[in-house]
Amino acid sequence: MKKNYLHVVLWLVLLVIIALLAMNRLPQLSISGVPLKQVDILADLKPAMAGNADPEDAALAEIIDRRADSIIAAKKAAVKVDGDTVARKSKQLEKKKRNAVTQADTTIASGTGSALIEDFSLGDGCGMEPYYEALDRMAAEGGVVRIAVLGDSYIEGDILTADLRMMLQKQYGGCGVGYVPVTSETYGFRRSVRHTFSGWSSYKVTGNDFDRSRETISGEYAVPDSVAMVELRGQRKYYSRLDSCDESSIYFRASAPCTVTAAVDGGKFRQQFDVLPQQGMQMLTIDAADGKMGRVRWSIDRTGDAYTFYGATMDCRSGIILDCYSMRSTTGTNLLGVPETNMVEYDRLRHYDLIVLMYGLNAITSDITNYAGYKERMCEVIERIKRDCPGSGILVVSVGDRCERRDGEMRTMRGVLAMVKYQRLIAAESGVAFWSLFDAMGGEGSIVKMVEGVPREANGDYTHINFFGGRRLAGYFYDALLKGKEDYDND
Repeated sequence: MKKNYLHVVLWLVLLVIIALLAMNRLPQLSISGVPLKQVDILADLKPAMAGNADPEDAALAEIIDRRADSIIAAKKAAVKVDGDTVARKSKQLEKKKRNAVTQADTTIASGTGSALIEDFSLGDGCGMEPYYEALDRMAAEGGVVRIAVLGDSYIEGDILTADLRMMLQKQYGGCGVGYVPVTSETYGFRRSVRHTFSGWSSYKVTGNDFDRSRETISGEYAVPDSVAMVELRGQRKYYSRLDSCDESSIYFRASAPCTVTAAVDGGKFRQQFDVLPQQGMQMLTIDAADGKMGRVRWSIDRTGDAYTFYGATMDCRSGIILDCYSMRSTTGTNLLGVPETNMVEYDRLRHYDLIVLMYGLNAITSDITNYAGYKERMCEVIERIKRDCPGSGILVVSVGDRCERRDGEMRTMRGVLAMVKYQRLIAAESGVAFWSLFDAMGGEGSIVKMVEGVPREANGDYTHINFFGGRRLAGYFYDALLKGKEDYDND
């Protein structure tokens, strides 16, 4: 007769349940400021709320008040003018403070529809002001206004940013796709440029064997291991103003001599550059012989670790340049690993009037609603950018809607609602600007409508948008930028 071990199985199950319940009592762990998901086997039985560990909304107004008071005091101490002028400047700052609080409160309360840019810099030059001033300067004197959009897989393949670039170039002038990494996993997927390359070994910050000493804001680089080349060709099928450009540049480091060659439009015009070894980053630029170029190929005659190449560009001489830097699986905190000298050198060669940070998607988990550690790390990132890229405006863009199946239906993840509030606090504490993509796209459940709509605007993971969705959300972003400039002009 076989022995009955059912009671052993029951005891084992009971012990596992007790262990899982006990693990829920452990303090929350994190890696590099990114919180790990907490074990909670009762998560689906709890109320569908995200507020238990969310920051208090009142903290936002308190931060704005504190910043405004300190700026007013600093202006009064620093400005050596008559009392009437100081009083007028203080009154203007008080107005900015009230507007910032009102915009934040309105967006938090609505949770849907259009969203305004909330500028928590209060005019101290770290929010949208450098961008608006650059637009005015370009209108008066010519030149370019450069925008960098740094993000994760949400903008991979130039989704959203390609349409935003097109809209801004139509409004203010400009042409060309801007910066393109030497190599790319999405070269066949990206519609905004025809990108070919060969002869490179590629390294990404998310992979193995990545040398952090070579890192820049792009998070990737390439080393020539044979006859290496990268070619960018304009396109005209999906976007306007991208079929040609005025000039092209390439960014690299070289600790040994080499020859870099640029060939325009299949070799109609060719220029060789004799590169000398140098400690810092270098840039080479070629102009179109007849004013415009539709294709440019850069090649190098040497191989080996003495050469580090980052990216090539198709730029305009006057108008908007918008560069898309996307790196899947990143949270933005990796920017703290960029050597300060690299950040400063890159800013010297390619300064941005506005740096947009579109991160947070990879820091979200289903049930975690406390992102205080992530907030602290991103505030450090922003302080680094302020220090290493002086004169650049900074705009934090929130995560978009992301849904999961809960209680039998697709619902916005609890972590999304908390992350949007924390990202607003990141901007407020850092004194930079904030725009809620989550609210602009429609708030809770909006990604479901995008997945189920016709045409379909988002992928079946209920997280990532596609090119159709990118065009619509780019329109919201564009409207917010225009409204911000209008308010700035009328202030």
